[in-house]
Amino acid sequence: MALNKRVWRILKENKLRYIGILILIILGSYTFIAAVGISQNLDRLITTFTEGNIQEDLSFKGDKNITNIPELEKEANAIIEGSKSFDAVLNDSLTLRLLGKTEKINIPSVIEGRNLSQRGEILLDPAFAKANGYKVGSSISGAGKTFQIVGLVSLPHYIYPLKNVNDIMVSPDNFGVGVISSEDFQDIDNASVIYSVKFNDRTQSLNKQAAQFRKDLHEEGITESEWVDIMSNKRARMPWASITGLKTMSIPLPAAMFLLCCFIVGIMIWRMIRHESVIIGTLYAQGYRRRELMGQYMAIPLLLAITGGVTGSMLALPSIPPSVMAMVSYYNIPVTGIQLNILNVFMGIMMPILFLGLSSYLVIRSELKRSPAELMKGDKQKTKVNFLERGLKLERFRFSTKFKLREQLRSISRLMFLFLGVTSASVLMLFGFTIMSSFDHAFNTTDTYQFEYEYAFKDLQYGEAPKGAEVFSAGRFYPENNEKIEFYISGVEPDSTILTLKDSKGNLLPNDRTNITKPLADRLGIKAGDDVSFINKEDGKAYTFHIDAVADSSMEQFIFMPIDKLNAQLKLPENSYMGLWSTIKLDISDELLSGTKKLSEIPNAMDEMLGTMVSMVVMMTIISCVVALIILYLVTSLIIEENKNTISLFKIFGYKRSEIRSLILNSSTFVIVAGYLISIPFVAVSFGAMYGYLGSTINLVLPTVISPFYVVLCFVVIMLTYQLSKLMCAKKVNGVTPSEALKVGTE
Repeated sequence: MALNKRVWRILKENKLRYIGILILIILGSYTFIAAVGISQNLDRLITTFTEGNIQEDLSFKGDKNITNIPELEKEANAIIEGSKSFDAVLNDSLTLRLLGKTEKINIPSVIEGRNLSQRGEILLDPAFAKANGYKVGSSISGAGKTFQIVGLVSLPHYIYPLKNVNDIMVSPDNFGVGVISSEDFQDIDNASVIYSVKFNDRTQSLNKQAAQFRKDLHEEGITESEWVDIMSNKRARMPWASITGLKTMSIPLPAAMFLLCCFIVGIMIWRMIRHESVIIGTLYAQGYRRRELMGQYMAIPLLLAITGGVTGSMLALPSIPPSVMAMVSYYNIPVTGIQLNILNVFMGIMMPILFLGLSSYLVIRSELKRSPAELMKGDKQKTKVNFLERGLKLERFRFSTKFKLREQLRSISRLMFLFLGVTSASVLMLFGFTIMSSFDHAFNTTDTYQFEYEYAFKDLQYGEAPKGAEVFSAGRFYPENNEKIEFYISGVEPDSTILTLKDSKGNLLPNDRTNITKPLADRLGIKAGDDVSFINKEDGKAYTFHIDAVADSSMEQFIFMPIDKLNAQLKLPENSYMGLWSTIKLDISDELLSGTKKLSEIPNAMDEMLGTMVSMVVMMTIISCVVALIILYLVTSLIIEENKNTISLFKIFGYKRSEIRSLILNSSTFVIVAGYLISIPFVAVSFGAMYGYLGSTINLVLPTVISPFYVVLCFVVIMLTYQLSKLMCAKKVNGVTPSEALKVGTE
């Protein structure tokens, strides 16, 4: 059909414009499918591993062996299994934790080699084996024995293999985990017995079941120690923090970007239809039916949507497996297979088709409702002065300024297209830099703690603190109506000089009162003077506290109160404590500690853990530059096309090329600056909401920090992109001849 040939002619005449639109669709489909695929696979791998290998709900040590496990299991409606543990010192800086092979809970998963079959064999965690040069088939000596390495293993309760549960960073160069048979422990003295518990009833509160189980132990005459529940176990929870963070930040981002692409393409198609209304009216008057014209104009957006959706989907699929492997390389998780969901591919293809098809259909349908004569008159709104132009009173400006402002204000659709496009690209660019700034501020700028070392003990300690140190105690609590929000209430010395809390005005708060940090106060809706009640995770009882002040802290979620008051309220012995804060390194045996922290190492540890963030920021910056360049090029090319007659007249009147380029190409400058400026508060509001959701999910609250340096840097990048788009369009301006004005006559 002759009419259909016009579709290809339109595409050929504006190749760069439609290539730009196609790239936007490809980027939208690619990011959508890649992000959804990565997060779904990570979630599935973690869930399959932890559920299939029966990850514990809690673990503890007893002051004596439990001999009636079947009775306790029945009473608690749980699975209980004891296994031995021993820390074998391989050299001065290397420790290997030997764990007994379990059958019911925390079942080992062999990821390379084979399982244990006899005595004298061992399974190692892969990070430790790689860091220290141990391979399957070689041997390792520890605990006075030599073991043959028969395989590498993943453990549900050591996904993030920390030496102590309160440590921050894994260090495979110094610590690792190995699994041996229970028979091998017969020759190892001083091995500890660790009991793991998995509750069968998943509908009840785990906190309440754990508190009741602790009571059952006490009734049996067993005193527990080193009690660690799954929500407090960083070895098991850290992967979920990363996955939740990835979902929180990645799923809305590509979805928003995809919708933006669809909106931009819809505006472009609308502009094309409005610009060609005369052609539509002529074809309509010649006898073409509405259905034929509809199909002819719908072919362009549908062709772009199908091509972009399929291309983006096909490019995204092969990128998912390496991305998932890069994410899980930081954790010890068996990768049982990476699934590529066909439904996601279908959605990645159908979404641009639906959005572009629907928007184009509505625009074309509204145009074809008009009579042929009306359509042939062209766009009635072309020279109409709108409310924005009337409100600015352009007559008071010089000609160049007036021309540039009128050029943007005469086309509201094009103005909104440019404004939203630049704002979205700026938000995308600021997104990654804001994440970096928030983490940097949270972990590098706090002045709350004036100590260097924190020591957490496995059991209660008594007496006074060593010189240069202060004692503290802590209990883990949660609101009665929301068990997902967990926090510490810490008891500190009333005259402490190394814990400095300040109010919102910067005034020091005394430590002999009960102070709550601002992030926690905001989450719980608490203010100074309130009496609040919280549930203690250890005994399941409710305790009431009077809040004296709110401390202006950036991210910590704590309540601080005098240690003697906390001990009395929790019925702990006088002069007892659970940890030490110290300005100097103390000589404390590792056997007594559940964890240590060196505050000066926390920023470096966080930088290592978030190292992939740099590559993410670089990628987001590149993508945002591409999006901005395409949008700016599309808008600028539209301006040139719509002003060919004006450009031709400028040349007839003797304007220089540089003057014409300045009038035409620089008319978008103020819109770009406005779009970038509006993106800054938008990022602040969006991150406040996102961090709030992240905090409620993984119990981590971050401040929204937008660095002035990165704001300036992103602005410079946006303006450089703008300059590049002008260079690309300058040739088009120069290519307009003076004869263009003669061709259109007085029109």
